[in-house]
Amino acid sequence: MKVYYLTLEGISSTVFESQVWAFKNRLEQQNIQVKLIIGQKLKARVKIKKLLSLIKNQNVKFISLPETINYLKTAKKVALLLKNESNIILHCRNIEAAYVGLLVKQELSNKTVQVLYDVRGLVEGEADFFNKPIKKNMYEKLHSKLFKSNIYFNFVSKELFDLYNQKYSVSLDKSIFCNSAYDDTIFQFIPKEKDDLNTPSKVLYVGGNQAYQKIDEIVNVFSKRKDVELTVVTSKKLKKKVGAANIQFEHGLTPSQINHLADSFDYGIIYRDDELFNQIATPTKVSEYWGKGLKVIAINSAGAYTNLIRQNKRLGVYLGSIEEVETVELSKILFNDRQYIARYAKDNVSQTANLKKYLAHYKKMTESIRE
Repeated sequence: MKVYYLTLEGISSTVFESQVWAFKNRLEQQNIQVKLIIGQKLKARVKIKKLLSLIKNQNVKFISLPETINYLKTAKKVALLLKNESNIILHCRNIEAAYVGLLVKQELSNKTVQVLYDVRGLVEGEADFFNKPIKKNMYEKLHSKLFKSNIYFNFVSKELFDLYNQKYSVSLDKSIFCNSAYDDTIFQFIPKEKDDLNTPSKVLYVGGNQAYQKIDEIVNVFSKRKDVELTVVTSKKLKKKVGAANIQFEHGLTPSQINHLADSFDYGIIYRDDELFNQIATPTKVSEYWGKGLKVIAINSAGAYTNLIRQNKRLGVYLGSIEEVETVELSKILFNDRQYIARYAKDNVSQTANLKKYLAHYKKMTESIRE
């Protein structure tokens, strides 16, 4: 089984380490021969040390990309890398990589290339929300070709599949459902020796600095809760730290450091606008919280996990507005509940759980090649 994993998001992407690189490593642990093809935009800021390390890796290949991707030229570059191979699975992350993969499949029609499109989100809806009509139109055109072609799919949620199926009649037989899983080789549940009920409940936010993360609103409302401690962990240092004595700020932590930090917390928080493209998403931070045995506080939306949280009170607390944080009871999470949450995460939203589905899908694609 020869697997090539194609991503055009570059090594500066916030998910490169946690999803792309982690997934490659997990495949290799299963003795799957996998090579990573990275489309890297020339003007993107990259860490030179990381770039040099990847360039030296014989199982990693880079292709340079302009600011606006030329799909045909990019496909020819990828095809050139694959010219001496045959019977290939080309696993493509996101829509633009998948369209390039489709063109590669056509370019190398004599080589037998099976394409897997990892459908990560409702990209048309996101472009519409951020008022980018040109991008929205482009995505719709690409999807009209991709979903009608002879390729395979993974959707991060059944809700996302249902939306696209209504418009394009996507083949369920060629589809699987793997969420944006957490890396359970890093985020692991570590039981406490005993439950300490005499300390304040602790809430953890982990995520980016973007405005849509609504960090200021989260900080402001928890500043009013003297019985609860909040720690905000962002990738970059926040420009201003506005908070009370019960608010702590961290930035630039490694996944291992976050894993260690999360051991002492009770809750993880997520606050999203209830837009359609959010409703069908499976935020990685939710699965990471659960993997550590934290109960999730979901404000407005936790994506496709929202209904699950509303139905299963052991997994989380759903709040319809940020104001409800001021009055909701946030008691300490006991060991039995933490253990239950972590087991649920391991069985359902971990990379280990996803890996089984991907490998079965790869096998199906390989058998199709042989036929």
